Amino acid sequence: MYEKIFSVADLSTIVQEIIQSCKNVQIITLSGTLGAGKTTLAIELLGQHGISCEMQSPTYTYVQIYNNTDGKSFYHFDLYRLKNKNDFLFAGFDEFLYQPNSLTIIEWPEIIEELVNKHVCQIQLEYVDDVTRKISWFVK
Repeated sequence: MYEKIFSVADLSTIVQEIIQSCKNVQIITLSGTLGAGKTTLAIELLGQHGISCEMQSPTYTYVQIYNNTDGKSFYHFDLYRLKNKNDFLFAGFDEFLYQPNSLTIIEWPEIIEELVNKHVCQIQLEYVDDVTRKISWFVK
């Protein structure tokens, strides 16, 4: 398990560390309270994987799909508004999980944790103050 205290100015370096330690994962989950920085972290992850277009939170669309110039697909989910795993399955979102040549980033993954139990980097963010966060992550 990795654990760090960081400021917004350190975000790029923290994401580089996450990418290095999570090389063989297909899914990254982001947990934490509202305002902890999950979407900001997801956007930095996508940017460091070569996504250069404007990125938005998928809060109301549930998923945003991106592709980098190497042909890799990225699925960014925000499950905050989904009530349970059945809603996720009924929408067909499970088909995005574990796709070849892809990375799935999931904010608020708690309702589907049993579906993402391999090749996953689980990240927990905690709000410390306006500019400081605590992050911990491990690969499963």
